Amino acid sequence: MCLLLVTGLLIGNLAQAVYEPSQLSDPSRRWAVDMGISGGYDDNVNSASANKQSSSTMALNPRLFLNIPLDQTFVGLRYSYNWINYPDRVGGDKYDQNHNGDLIFSHRFNPRLQLDLTDNFRRGISPQLTTFTGAILQFEGNYYFNNLTGTLTYNLTRLWTLSINTAWQFWSYDNASNAQQDRNIYTPGFNLNYLLNPATTLGLGFNVGIVDYNNPGPNNQLNSTTETAYLFLSHLFNPQLSAQVSAGGSVTELGDGHTASSPYATGSFTYRYSRNGTVSIGGSYFTYTSDLNGYRNSDAMAAFLQCSHMITPKLTGRLLLNFTHYEMHNPDFNTIASAIPDPASDSWLVNLGATYAFTRWLYGEAYYQFTHSSSNLGGSFDRNQIWGGIRVTY
Repeated sequence: MCLLLVTGLLIGNLAQAVYEPSQLSDPSRRWAVDMGISGGYDDNVNSASANKQSSSTMALNPRLFLNIPLDQTFVGLRYSYNWINYPDRVGGDKYDQNHNGDLIFSHRFNPRLQLDLTDNFRRGISPQLTTFTGAILQFEGNYYFNNLTGTLTYNLTRLWTLSINTAWQFWSYDNASNAQQDRNIYTPGFNLNYLLNPATTLGLGFNVGIVDYNNPGPNNQLNSTTETAYLFLSHLFNPQLSAQVSAGGSVTELGDGHTASSPYATGSFTYRYSRNGTVSIGGSYFTYTSDLNGYRNSDAMAAFLQCSHMITPKLTGRLLLNFTHYEMHNPDFNTIASAIPDPASDSWLVNLGATYAFTRWLYGEAYYQFTHSSSNLGGSFDRNQIWGGIRVTY
């Protein structure tokens, strides 16, 4: 991979950079680095229901951004490292670490045919909380996660577009007690879209989700195959307001022969209410087929609200709200002794932040985050975190 990046960078210096679908904050730059240093306070460092521990915190967050644009090919690299120290935490490590690496590749074979690949790698060391696809998940050990996606898009005509896509997710845990969660998830599918008019696109899609556990249990009961079909609508109401909506249904067959069906829906609205502010709202309803609290599939609902506003030319405020709700089905009696009526869980995440640009390369940052998780299966908790610091960029 390093050889590919170096070679691409050398070629990029010789070629005219005309294809750059993902630009940096400064479009004239091809690379950027920054470092964030912050301190704060956490009132529940272990996300515990009882016997909560609080601690001051110190965090380091260096990041690297690299773009390599060529005539028809683009390569982008994003990497960040998060180190958080909890000096007052009792028992276990006093720090959490996360490595985040993202590779972006895009190639236009000709004006009608394009290939896009992205690879997202995560390495969590003593992590406490992770957000993933809108869900708030709690981990109790070190893990590897990788998500590789690919899309081949072909313009059949001026109005019709066909996309063939696939994805591969990989989960692996270090601790033997969590090894039963090691799994691969494969999701091949396609989309066929029709441009009804310059502002409206209609489409249909189909995908298959194959969950393959390393240790699927008796009769392969943790493995599953989910088929999802849906219709798609995208509409630009005006230059300030746009929307995307998908609706359909899913059928899941578990490895031991049990089946489940669920509606499938996802949608989002984005509104630029002024030159300085944007708000987005959206949600989804789907079947979640990885093991959750001893249940083999769940009906999941996720919703979000995101707002960004430039209060002054130097001060920007941001708000993020996430909500998830799970209703669990098909208990795994190898994991739990007995099922309870209507098992469910809810999670809330509220993040309020602000950044202030002292100079073009020095920023101040301040954030407050509240996390709430409740479940009739146990493991409920509240957590408040506050931190502030500076970020140096180049």
